Amino acid sequence: MNRRSFLQQSALVAGGVLAGVDMLRAEEGIVADGQVMTVTGPAFPQALGVTLPHEHVLVDFIGADQVSPDRYDVDEVVEVVLPYLKQVKDLGCETLVECTPDYIGRDPVLLQRLSRESGLTMLTNTGYYGAAKDKFVPPHAYRETVDQLAQRWVQEWEEGIGDSGVRPGFIKIGVDAGPLSEIDEKIVRAAARAHLKTGLTIAAHTGP
Repeated sequence: MNRRSFLQQSALVAGGVLAGVDMLRAEEGIVADGQVMTVTGPAFPQALGVTLPHEHVLVDFIGADQVSPDRYDVDEVVEVVLPYLKQVKDLGCETLVECTPDYIGRDPVLLQRLSRESGLTMLTNTGYYGAAKDKFVPPHAYRETVDQLAQRWVQEWEEGIGDSGVRPGFIKIGVDAGPLSEIDEKIVRAAARAHLKTGLTIAAHTGP
């Protein structure tokens, strides 16, 4: 399979993440009916083109207790990553779904800059990553109820991520293999409840 064929087939897979018509709640006046939220604003699904549905621009494996934007230089990241994104664009890809959750390196401002400079449409997410033996789960997730956790993600949808103004386009979670642990079950339930309130599609990483 050549690169262009791979990208074209990836666009079909992306339909599971970019469920356009029901994904966003138009009645709240946030976006028009049938649009997908990207890091630079809403877009109609037909404008997304060939889409890579599960990518990671930057990931920090240090753990939830130490992760911080201070651990990397944004300009250096752009210098390293941007040529690859431009190459992807040149190969025919139009949209990239960035699946790095909070507390493992999600940076909506960085993604917004990379999207604008590369010409690629990009999506970011809300949700937590409970796989990897819970290394990337923040302490408050253990203390809070399912509804409190879900409300955090709903708030990011309604108000944007932090002070970035960037809204998530989907919910990303992860769980370990086997029967769900208590925290993994909480994350799954919270994602489901956040989905019911926002319409955002859930992308779940399961197993090792």
